[in-house]
Amino acid sequence: MTKLGGDFAGGWFRRLYQPENPAGLVYALAAALLLLIAYQGLVGLLAAMVLPLAGGGDGGLSTRAMVRASLAAILPAALVVSALAWWLAGRRGGDAAQVLNFRRPDLTGLGWVVLILGFMLTMYVVVLTLVLALQIDLAQYTPGPDGQSPPQGSAGEVKEAVFDLANEPLLFLLIIPSLAIGAPLIEELIFRGQLFTALSRTRLGVSGTAVVTSASWALLHASEPWLMIGMIFIMGLVLGYLLYRFGSIWVPIVCHSVWNGAYALLVFTNPGGGT
Repeated sequence: MTKLGGDFAGGWFRRLYQPENPAGLVYALAAALLLLIAYQGLVGLLAAMVLPLAGGGDGGLSTRAMVRASLAAILPAALVVSALAWWLAGRRGGDAAQVLNFRRPDLTGLGWVVLILGFMLTMYVVVLTLVLALQIDLAQYTPGPDGQSPPQGSAGEVKEAVFDLANEPLLFLLIIPSLAIGAPLIEELIFRGQLFTALSRTRLGVSGTAVVTSASWALLHASEPWLMIGMIFIMGLVLGYLLYRFGSIWVPIVCHSVWNGAYALLVFTNPGGGT
C-alpha cells in the first residue's frame, strides 16, 4: 500500500478516526444549529443582494430567480461560516484542528485518485441498484434543457435552476465554485465536523452518529424529490464511513466536492441529459 499512502494499510475496517471534543455534546449541538442558521441566513441575505443579476431585476421575485441567486451566494456564505465553525471549535478548551478532524491524510496522489474513484463508483452502483430494484424512471427526475419540470412533477428547485443556468455560461461558471467548493465545505463542517465528533462519543457511537447526521443532512434537502433525499442519506453514510476509516474531514470534503463538481460539469456539457 506504500504507493497509495500509509492510511490505506490495515484493511477496510481500520479506524483512524479519533474524536476529541472537550466542549461537550450540548455545546456541539448548539454550535451546529448556530452554523446552520448563520449559513442559511447569510445565503438569503447575499441572494437578495445579487437577485438582479440572477434574473430578478425585472421586478419579478420568482422562486427560480431566488434559487439562482442563492446558488451564487453559497460560496461566500460558506467561507464566512466555515471561519465561524473553526472559531467555535476552538472554544472551551478545544483544538479546532482536532475537534473538526483536520488531520492531514497520509495519501499519495495515486491514493487520492483511487479513493475518489472508489467513492464515485460506490455511489453510482448505489444509484444504479436503486433505479433497477425500484424500477425508477430517471426521466421523472430530470429537468428539461431550460430547467423545465418533468411532466410528472418537480425535479427539485435546485436541480432545475442548475439546468436552467447551464444555458448561461458566464452565470454557470460563477455557481460552479459554490457547488463544487462552497456547499461541500460547509455541509461537511456542519454535519461531519464538531457535531459528528460530539455525537460519536455518546452511546450512538460512530455508526449511530453516521445515521443521525446523514438523516439530518438529507432533511436539509427536503424540497428535493424523495429519490434525491434518499441518495443524499446514503451518501452521508458513505462519507461517514470515510471519516471513520481515514480520520480526516478532508476525505469527505474532497469526495463530496468531486461528486458535486462532476455533476455540475455533466449538466453544463450535456444540458437535459445529466441524470
